[in-house]
Formats: sequence, C-alpha cells, structure tokens
Amino acid sequence: MNKGHARNLKDLIQRCRSGDEEAWHELIDYVAPLVFSICRNCGLSRDESFDIFGQVSYQLLKAIDTIQEPESTLSLVATIARRQIYHYYKKIHAIDEIGSEEMQMIAADIVSDPEQLYVNLKRREILMDAMLELPEKDYKLLKELFLDPNEPSYKEIAARLRMPVSSIGPLRAKALAKLHRILKRKGLDS
Repeated sequence: MNKGHARNLKDLIQRCRSGDEEAWHELIDYVAPLVFSICRNCGLSRDESFDIFGQVSYQLLKAIDTIQEPESTLSLVATIARRQIYHYYKKIHAIDEIGSEEMQMIAADIVSDPEQLYVNLKRREILMDAMLELPEKDYKLLKELFLDPNEPSYKEIAARLRMPVSSIGPLRAKALAKLHRILKRKGLDS
C-alpha cells in the first residue's frame, strides 16, 4: 500500500470514529467489493450475500474504535466476512446439508495461509486504489461491470450511466487499458 493511500485510509477511519456519515459511506463502498467477492466465492446467493454484507458492515461499525492499523482494514473485513458466512451456515443448520466441497472451500478460506491471504488482500487493495485514480466515468463503468453484485446487463448499465449500449464495449476497453497502466505503475501488472 502506498503511503498516501495509508494516510487516506487512516483519515477515513478517524472520520468514521468521529461520526462522519459520509466517511462511513466511503468506507462501506471501499470494502463492499471484497465482501461480495468472498460471498460469491463461497457460493452464496445474491440475497444471502446482502445479508452477510449487512452483518459485516455492522461488525465493522462495532470494531471501528478498535482498529489500530487502518491499513489492515481489508484483512479485518475479510476475516469478519468469512466468520459471518460460517455462522450463517451454522445458524441455518445447513452444514450437514451442503456438500463437503463447499465446506472445504469455506474451511480453506478460514485457515488459508496467512501470507497468501495477506498478498491477495494487498493485491485487491492496490486494485481498488488504482480504480480510484481512474477518471470518474471510467471508474463508474468498471464498477458497474465488474463490482456490482447484481451483475447488471449492458442495457441496465447504459441506462444508469446515460450512455448508448453500443459504447460500453469500447469504453470498457479504454478504461481497462488505463487501469492496466496505473497497475503497472504501482507494480501490479499481472
């Protein structure tokens, strides 16, 4: 994580602690892609993912005053999300009913190699940081295309962003090229 990003995250956490509602919305927007990615990887439905996201947001709110290293916020969120998913399965007594493959996947995520988990979280953090450097139009398009848990169609995205459906493909290619250049500059180009 670059120092500027670490300072921004530290500032964001401080603003959340002081009750700044806008900061809270920024923090939730920052962690949402990670939470929904973990939910998707664990095979949760859209509704289940939103339930987990709500629980993670609540747990993050409860923990906000105890975060001593703001740069590890994504690690904390990932841990909270995996625990909430585990408790969700346990709560609905689905552990006996779901396949052993799904349980192994959840268990592997919970006890995965801490170093690899750290590397993966850092890569996601760099990616999110890089996306924030994109022009607003490019950021919004990529967010709609790749980070919206509802997986909207091109027609829905075009309506939301007020652009022709036919322009999404070319604009996506340009935005991804810009993102690739930013990631390369940050040392994450693979």
